[in-house]
Amino acid sequence: MPRGAHVVVGCSGGADSVALAVAMAELATDLGVSFVVAGVDHGLRPEAADELDRVEALAQRLGRPFHRLRVEIGAGCLQAKAREARYAALLGLARRLDAPYVAVGHTLDDQAETVLVGILRGKRPEAWGMAARRADGVVRPLLGCRRAALRAFLRSRSVEWAEDPSNDDVRFERVRVRQLLPSLEALDPRALEHLAEAAGEVSAARRIVRAHGARALARARAGAEGLRLGPLLVAPAVVRREALRGWLAELEGAPRRRHVDALDRLTTSQRGELLLRGGRALRVVDGQIVLGRGPARTRSQRGGGPTSR
Repeated sequence: MPRGAHVVVGCSGGADSVALAVAMAELATDLGVSFVVAGVDHGLRPEAADELDRVEALAQRLGRPFHRLRVEIGAGCLQAKAREARYAALLGLARRLDAPYVAVGHTLDDQAETVLVGILRGKRPEAWGMAARRADGVVRPLLGCRRAALRAFLRSRSVEWAEDPSNDDVRFERVRVRQLLPSLEALDPRALEHLAEAAGEVSAARRIVRAHGARALARARAGAEGLRLGPLLVAPAVVRREALRGWLAELEGAPRRRHVDALDRLTTSQRGELLLRGGRALRVVDGQIVLGRGPARTRSQRGGGPTSR
């Protein structure tokens, strides 16, 4: 964050975000930044209002304005919907205050958990970890800090925090993954650091692959609705897949891994077809992958993205 920046600090009342607010207050002058504190009430727990009362009191002690934001959570995955609503509320406040940044309290422990969840779900490597700075202005200043260190920091300043019971609710996938971390640290005390470092290294490598994939896609283009096989087949597999992923994204929106797999099989085998939405299909004709009309989709295929045949 450059000097002179105005920042919205998201604070739930938990240890990590409270530590972020306290640290920002102590370092604001040295950093040359100003900030406000904001708390989001998701309406999911009756205790949340009291926790935000304590956050408001903390903001007053720190001499910072406090903004209480209320959101409604729609149907679907509870944690995911709550996260989406929270970020939308914080970013909306930042726009109203002309604040370019929203700071949140994710830690190295959170990064390690995110990497494990990404691996277990089979996500693309670039989605394994969290970025220290997102394109929309969300920043994570504590991403290199351990949870235990932040709690020690708060205890040294006699600052209290709240414990969210959902952090121990094994119905949530992240909580179950979190319970694995002590076993990993028993194998190697720096296991979580290694996971966080892996996320950064993979992200850097993926940026290189994306650049090569974009160039391979440009070389392979054969008009608006076709790709020449030659440039794709001589490219390394990871670069070829990145080029195909980029093309599928143009045709269908962000593709899932299985859809990229299906197009890659079509490219290398040069047999079969890949059905897309709207009755379209990709086929190999005369050394090119071409987009054309496909056969009628069955009920099981409709709306499900690309389907190989």
